[in-house]
Amino acid sequence: MDKLILQVHDLFKTAGFDYAICGGFGFDMFAGKVLRSHGDFDVMVFKEDKHRVVQFLQNNGWTIYGRFMEEGKTVTQLLFYKINDITDSTWDDCKNMWAIKPGCLQAVLYKLDRLQGEIYTYQSRKWLVQDSIEFIELEFDAREGSDFVVQDSPKITHPNAILYRDDIPYLAPEVILFYKSDKFSSEHPYVKPKTERDFKTIMPMLSKENRKWLLDAIDTAYPDGYGWLEELLANT
Repeated sequence: MDKLILQVHDLFKTAGFDYAICGGFGFDMFAGKVLRSHGDFDVMVFKEDKHRVVQFLQNNGWTIYGRFMEEGKTVTQLLFYKINDITDSTWDDCKNMWAIKPGCLQAVLYKLDRLQGEIYTYQSRKWLVQDSIEFIELEFDAREGSDFVVQDSPKITHPNAILYRDDIPYLAPEVILFYKSDKFSSEHPYVKPKTERDFKTIMPMLSKENRKWLLDAIDTAYPDGYGWLEELLANT
């Protein structure tokens, strides 16, 4: 098992809330091997535990930034709000957060620049392959009973979205691929090549049932078509 996966599991396993490893490391857990290099580490936590997660990480010395994208901005113009007070409602609707340890080289490479107050942007340089966990991207999702809510509108759910390898939870690969069908993953110059590679690698590994779930979910989410992804899916 990759040492970063074990470090994240050691961090969260006794924290008192549910979580699942996602992103590229989630694919590695599904495949049981390293499929490609990774520049960050993604962890899914449920929205109901958002305040507990922030408090837990802050208590362990992490700095937390909520990620926003303003109307009219491109997917490369992201804004970050430094979270000092967990009771501050400004960040309640953030779907993504960055958790950064002091002195994190990843943050140095990203060069967070203060714009005003506690609002920051960044100058993207390159991703650094982490030797130990000091940079985590938190993804927040919902659940209804035993169902995982993949998308609110139109509603898309999954009955068994959290899987396990060696007792470590990870997000089902078809759900991760669905999240990678979004605009950000299809337009960001750094993310898009990885997204295309992930689809080509993971799709053939999915069971017939899980592949059907993914295709149905994408059809539901994009009733008017899904552009760049259609040809990729047709040839995978």
